[in-house]
Amino acid sequence: MKRKKLASILLSGILVMGLLSGCGSSGQGSNASGGDAGSGNASENTAVTDAASEEESTDGNASAEGSALNEDEEITLHLFGPGLLASQGEKGALDMITGLETPGYEVIEDRWNELHPNVHLEIEAAPWDNWQSAVQTAALGGELDVILHGATLTALVEPLDDFLAADSEFQEKIYTTETRRTTDVNDLSIATTTGIPYTLQPQIAYLDKQIFDNYGVEVPDASWTWSDMLSLAEKLTGTDPVTGKQTFGVQLDSMDNANNSFFNYQMIASAYDAKVFQYGKTVEDSTVNFVNEKTEKVFQMIQDLGAYTSSNVKEGMNISNQLTAENDTAIRYSQDAFTHFKEADAAGISDRFVFLPMPVIEEGSHAGNPSSFKGCNNMAICNTSKNKEWAWEFIKFMVTDPECVKWVIDCGQIPNTPDGMGSVIEIMGDKANAIVTSLEGMPDDFSNSTTEYYNNISFGPVVTSLGVVTHDLVNGTISPAEAANQMQKTVDEYLATQ
Repeated sequence: MKRKKLASILLSGILVMGLLSGCGSSGQGSNASGGDAGSGNASENTAVTDAASEEESTDGNASAEGSALNEDEEITLHLFGPGLLASQGEKGALDMITGLETPGYEVIEDRWNELHPNVHLEIEAAPWDNWQSAVQTAALGGELDVILHGATLTALVEPLDDFLAADSEFQEKIYTTETRRTTDVNDLSIATTTGIPYTLQPQIAYLDKQIFDNYGVEVPDASWTWSDMLSLAEKLTGTDPVTGKQTFGVQLDSMDNANNSFFNYQMIASAYDAKVFQYGKTVEDSTVNFVNEKTEKVFQMIQDLGAYTSSNVKEGMNISNQLTAENDTAIRYSQDAFTHFKEADAAGISDRFVFLPMPVIEEGSHAGNPSSFKGCNNMAICNTSKNKEWAWEFIKFMVTDPECVKWVIDCGQIPNTPDGMGSVIEIMGDKANAIVTSLEGMPDDFSNSTTEYYNNISFGPVVTSLGVVTHDLVNGTISPAEAANQMQKTVDEYLATQ
């Protein structure tokens, strides 16, 4: 759900403050009125409908069923899970880059209480350690309403497509949703919305212009490809002609985390349109084929890029993503672009780094868009919640309310709204263009977890196996063909047990 028009306006230099004032709830919390179409006379029903429509256009609050929320009823919304609320805490946290205090989620509580004084928030922000088990335990208690970072816990979440269909105004205010293909919420052939992000972290590339200049190599533009990256990595690996220090061409992302090193695979697979999963209604109706020419091409690129990485990357140890004056790698890529900007800016070296979208997709329906994907902090509605409409109201508030958007930005995160992105542009300047391009190019049904290239929910230990073969490829202990066969064997063995 990319809002190209809004983002283009922002990039043209229109200030965001006036736009932000039009977002979110007006404070009344009224939803579009539904009611029984067979009761009352026609004129009374028309008057009620007209009044409800006028109120909806003012407040922008429509629920999935169209029922009005009762602002007078005393209820408690229970929120549980990890993510930004946990890292910030209720009272705030210290930004280790700038040394400044960043706000706690009491800002969110205060704003919500101002708008909806009878709907009380009970927030239990959990750490990342064993978070999935902790959420499952909390859901068993029967009082959980909003799952923080719950979009992937598909057995616990309420599908949100009906809510979105009833609330087109909200859809127009955001970049994207979290979708999953899983029989927990639908058949596998349908991408179902399971959560809404309130922060986004697209993969962005960070190119060290100083290293490029020292080698006399031209910095590419946003039309670059993975082959371009490989060629540049080869040219920029060696002894820096100016400093005499060792430099490396590229740093693959998340090689210190086997569960996340698949990021490299998924991005390159999207670039080459290397589809592996053909979804039917069930796992049994679906086909999985890792052994094909395009997939081997993906594994070959991972192996080739690995030749121009540091030994730390190969070993998956002592890896840093920070942009510092001691940087020795020409091309890095990772999430958290806002954070990387702040650390470079705090060190006075932001001009040294060029921020680019990831290399373009070369084949398939999304050709020309960045082969990126996003991390996020998201929220989902627990499927056992007794307050689903209020949970939806809170999710919309968290994503679009101006004070919530400001809180996200003050915490150093990218908001899931083009309006809020305007404030980030004011801070980052031209470096924000890479983020906007990435978010606008994100397919509507894209998710990190269940695509035609990758699925870590329905087909067994794909994550762990991809982590193993990625490290083996980078270290040269297996060939691309062997990697493809290993992945196919893993999935086949899993499917044989179903």
